[in-house]
Amino acid sequence: MQVLMNTVSPKYNAYNNFNNNKQQFNRQPSFGANTDEVVIKVVKKSNFLKKTITAIKSVPKKLTQASAWLVPKLFDNKFMDKLSVKLQNSDNLFKHFLAIGSAITSGMYMYKTLQNDKLDKDRKNTLAVNQFLTFVLSTAGAYALDGSINDWWQKMTAKYAAASLEDKTILTDFVKEFKEAKEENKKIKAFNKTAAAADKKDLKSVRADAFIKERLGNYLVDAADRKAFMDRIKGMSFLKSMLVFALVYRYIVPVAVTKPANILCEKYLAHKKNEEKNDD
Repeated sequence: MQVLMNTVSPKYNAYNNFNNNKQQFNRQPSFGANTDEVVIKVVKKSNFLKKTITAIKSVPKKLTQASAWLVPKLFDNKFMDKLSVKLQNSDNLFKHFLAIGSAITSGMYMYKTLQNDKLDKDRKNTLAVNQFLTFVLSTAGAYALDGSINDWWQKMTAKYAAASLEDKTILTDFVKEFKEAKEENKKIKAFNKTAAAADKKDLKSVRADAFIKERLGNYLVDAADRKAFMDRIKGMSFLKSMLVFALVYRYIVPVAVTKPANILCEKYLAHKKNEEKNDD
């Protein structure tokens, strides 16, 4: 005969169940992992958030599509074709691109200055004006310096070609013809001032690359060698503009202008503060 002994009474079970329910009811809510899981479930089920995330992800694609439509419209047209043909042989095209790049950079400097919350309004405005004037002076100075050393650089280009081809007569002949062309151009300019439009004459070429190209066949037989050599000669003009613009934009004007401009800026701010005190 097997005897089963149950030591827990029905009253004890009812008492335990009541206490457990009471503890669960009085327990403070947990803001830990359970809450995070609830938030994640809500986010996943939220149509608004789904649409927002989808819209954000579609921005790069829409920008790409807009660019694909806009860029051809801007550059693939008759106006740009005519402009490209007109500028393709321009001596100043490379300089213009350097100036445009500097304009973009200076514009960003001015924008960041005006958006700087750590500076008061007057100082922001004066610094932005300072940056604008520095850009204007740098651009004007770079163009002026580039043009003023053009004759000297043409001789340097001829000297470089003579050293590369190991023929000093190239430099001698170029210097001679260069002087003759310059004198002839003075006469042509004087004549064109009083001549009728139909009678005006064209100026003589004083470019080293044209002079060297006419004589290069005497030194280099292969057409590919001549083309490669002329590319180096043409690159000399780009090198000149690059050096001049970098020197003016990054050294000459900042050194010459920044300090006086800062002094004027401080004097202006001090004068304005004094006026405000007197008004009060």
